[in-house]
Amino acid sequence: MNHFTPLRSLVCKVISRCNINCDYCYMYHGNDQSWQQQPLKMAEETIKQLGKRINEHTQNHQISEFSVIMHGGEPLLGGLEYLESFQRIISQNVTEIELKFGIQTNGILLSKEIFDFCVNNNISIGLSMDGYKEANDQHRLDYQGRSSFEKVEKALELLNSDQGKKIWSGFLCVIDLHNDPQKVYSYLSEYSPRFIDFLLPLNHHNLRPFGKEKSLDVTPYADWLLKVFDMWYHQKPQTIRIRKFEDIVSLFLGLQVKSEEWGLNPIDFAVIETNGDIEAVDTLKVTYPEATKLGMNIFTHSFDDIFCSSKVIERQEKWKYLSTACQECKLVKVCGGGYLPHRYSQENQFQNPSVYCSDLKKIITTIRQEVIKNLEATKHRHLVS
Repeated sequence: MNHFTPLRSLVCKVISRCNINCDYCYMYHGNDQSWQQQPLKMAEETIKQLGKRINEHTQNHQISEFSVIMHGGEPLLGGLEYLESFQRIISQNVTEIELKFGIQTNGILLSKEIFDFCVNNNISIGLSMDGYKEANDQHRLDYQGRSSFEKVEKALELLNSDQGKKIWSGFLCVIDLHNDPQKVYSYLSEYSPRFIDFLLPLNHHNLRPFGKEKSLDVTPYADWLLKVFDMWYHQKPQTIRIRKFEDIVSLFLGLQVKSEEWGLNPIDFAVIETNGDIEAVDTLKVTYPEATKLGMNIFTHSFDDIFCSSKVIERQEKWKYLSTACQECKLVKVCGGGYLPHRYSQENQFQNPSVYCSDLKKIITTIRQEVIKNLEATKHRHLVS
């Protein structure tokens, strides 16, 4: 592969275990169970090598800004000293560029000390949460089956403080059709996040989503999301970004977006496992064992090496690897054929439309119609005045 889009961010599995037992988790309840062979923490030697590889890659490609996301498992299981060490070692080994650090967490272990460390070092924090208590407790319980909700709300008090707002990025929220979408959005909005990412459950053609078991033509997930869109789109002022909706609008207006879910742009991030393995998108663990494996490690391979892997080429050159039905669809420049794990089947691998294809079509066309109607009404008001 002669031309590729270099990496500009990494999802780093600094801890390979978690302190809650979300039943939809792709790491621990997916078809790939390789986490069991991973060390508990990313070792100091591995962190140092990771910094060197980032430095090598950013210098080779003249990249001025690079993002490092501490992920897991649950990264806060490492504790304050470990997180400080990770950030310090990476920073010591990366020169002449702006490094941006972030943490994606369930929030349960967000102490005041860790919070202060993040504030003082401008480390952004994203929180995984599914909404109000009943919604969150559908799936996000601990290993004894107890709610995690009250502990997460304590984290939200810190993040919604004046100091917290400097680093508080927003929510990852998995959609559950049992939950009231308007109530979920209203609850999450109370904490003034910069963004909310509503995630479609990680299902595929051999593991159909709830509500679509009998037919893929029904659109319950579109209906759920469009109720949120209706609330969000008509809010003035609009202070919260919902990237799903923003990306759809941008793409049908012909603009570029950096999204793994939408559009046909190349993917510019990779995943680093706790032992230093370089992997494709980690959510592929829901499809089949070793779906994420590239057979590469930061001790033996540079980041440029991954662009020889068919699994990475497929994500860089999206169009060539879509099913015929997707290539011929008028909406493909917006939906991009759907998120890669959602396209999987044992029979055709990823040569399928998304299992959520009917939902995506409805979301895109409905949002487009609403935006066009709004633009025309605005234009008419200006003409009249």
